[in-house]
Amino acid sequence: MQPLYKEAVRLSKLLRFYVEDLLNTGISDGYNMEIEIAPDAENAVLECDARLISRAVNNLVQNSIKHNPQGCEICISLAVSKNQLILAVTDNGTGLSAEKLQELEEKPHYMESTDERLDLRHGLGLLIVGQVAATHNGDFKLSNAFPQGCEATLIFPYILDKQANFADL
Repeated sequence: MQPLYKEAVRLSKLLRFYVEDLLNTGISDGYNMEIEIAPDAENAVLECDARLISRAVNNLVQNSIKHNPQGCEICISLAVSKNQLILAVTDNGTGLSAEKLQELEEKPHYMESTDERLDLRHGLGLLIVGQVAATHNGDFKLSNAFPQGCEATLIFPYILDKQANFADL
């Protein structure tokens, strides 16, 4: 494990920077990136390690890309609900079978090889996302999106009145 560097981070800014960087470094034309920030989440600040939150978001976006080689729409959203800050990465790709969802709930990482000599797929991305959420006293959920696709959600505890103190970050 690496040291945790928590600071007050305005998540809307972090997410916009991530999407901008992804688009600037190049993404296949088959993928459409979208970002949705709810008005009440625009100035939401989370005491977190920005590098780890960015890594978790990147792992989720890269999973959408990897598991939908035909292309798809990917949306990163941020919302506030009750005492929670909800960060979601949703795609309209193929989604997950019921068996795969259950398997990922029971064991969020896997090792499989399509060839004995190469192409070992470790599948640790979702495990890392879950660990990042837990490190920030949050939760990670994976589900199928309606009408099709996959939704990965990071849920963090959030105190609404802290928002006003950090509005300019």
